[in-house]
Amino acid sequence: MIQAVTENTDFAGAIRAFSALDPFACRILSLYQSYRPELVFVDYWLQLDDESGAVTGAVARNGSNFILFLTDKSDLDEVSSFVRVGGAAGIICSGSYELDLNMKTTTGAVLVRNTPFEEEGGLSFVEPDLRAAYELIFGCADENFRPPAFEDFYVDVNHKLRHNAARICGIEHDGKLAALAMTVAESDDGAVLGAVACAQEFRRSGFASAVVKHITNSLISEGKNVFLHRAKNANVSFYSGLGFSECGTWREYLL
Repeated sequence: MIQAVTENTDFAGAIRAFSALDPFACRILSLYQSYRPELVFVDYWLQLDDESGAVTGAVARNGSNFILFLTDKSDLDEVSSFVRVGGAAGIICSGSYELDLNMKTTTGAVLVRNTPFEEEGGLSFVEPDLRAAYELIFGCADENFRPPAFEDFYVDVNHKLRHNAARICGIEHDGKLAALAMTVAESDDGAVLGAVACAQEFRRSGFASAVVKHITNSLISEGKNVFLHRAKNANVSFYSGLGFSECGTWREYLL
């Protein structure tokens, strides 16, 4: 059965007891840390075994987008029916599980890093202004990632920064933001790295790899595993050269 989370539910504890080291659990916990269930645009649920009451998965809704933490014990038929009735326009979950949904799907690799990098000296890192960060991300958009409108980006990222559920790290060159990386989700145990971007004129300068190494080291120093969702066949040599290893796959469903 799928049970709604209330203010009396130890939602984070229930997920961590099952698996603290899962990128989709991290995404849900990060959202929960940022936006509590009493807000109208978010909801959280636990899936429980009908007989034992043990947690078998978790679901989070942000608007019409859903995040699923699925396990080998999850009832996938129940989850499929639940998100259909819930009016999901987008769903992200592990690629190890396939849901019964009449939606377009894309997949890719989940990568992880839990040991620090050796960093070269001589570079200065900044937390960039959100407008400058957005303009760089927007300028690097492709068919694998389309950023939201700036107003939506600003409100969400600014809120998550204030709740320690995201961070941004950048490198400036001659007063211009040259490269950046940010976490799109953070929990006590992990972080999901995303929106790695480098201005066209600074590519092959080492700035992109330097900023990824720096933000990753900061996260690992806090005891967090660092995950990222790489689009299928995209940036393979960049991330493998950095020493990220594949630990699974992601699947996204879109109307």
